[in-house]
Amino acid sequence: GRFTAAAPLDPARLSAALAAAVAAGTLDTDAETPGAAPLTRQYVFVNHVRGIAPGVYEHDRETNELVLMKAGDFGGFLQENYFLANYNLEQAAAVLVPAARTHTVLDTVGDRGLRLVNAVIGATAQAVYTASSAAGTGCGVALGFDCVSFAEELGLAERGEIPLLVMMIGNEAPRPAGYRFDIVAP
Repeated sequence: GRFTAAAPLDPARLSAALAAAVAAGTLDTDAETPGAAPLTRQYVFVNHVRGIAPGVYEHDRETNELVLMKAGDFGGFLQENYFLANYNLEQAAAVLVPAARTHTVLDTVGDRGLRLVNAVIGATAQAVYTASSAAGTGCGVALGFDCVSFAEELGLAERGEIPLLVMMIGNEAPRPAGYRFDIVAP
């Protein structure tokens, strides 16, 4: 959970994480209608990615491109709306926010829709972890955030989407914490 903004993240690493999120974000079920809006969508708060201006973006799953929604520094917003102290979201290169059309899924397939949404979001998180690790990028996933503030900032009400996780990726700070065996050894 120790990110550093000392060097911007290579955009290819962000692209790999987003491609993995898209690949995992489809379960091919009756809750997904071909040609309709996807069950999940990725939003990205870019803080420190080489060649990409800070701001909030929507990820276009068809072209694997970022579409600017709002330019600017969102580090303060991210940190203020994260409830835990284990990550500094301002230091993360990017914060991915998967959002799902949870109410639409529930209306379409009933109560099992919650399991479908959770399965997709869980698979997305696992795929981002795996892709980030393969690319040598730090990654963390958290639930401790103000989803209402994120939904408002991203304008998700119009699409009927709810943000369900925050996934931080970026360069890890050098010399992460280590295990001191002499502290617990007899």
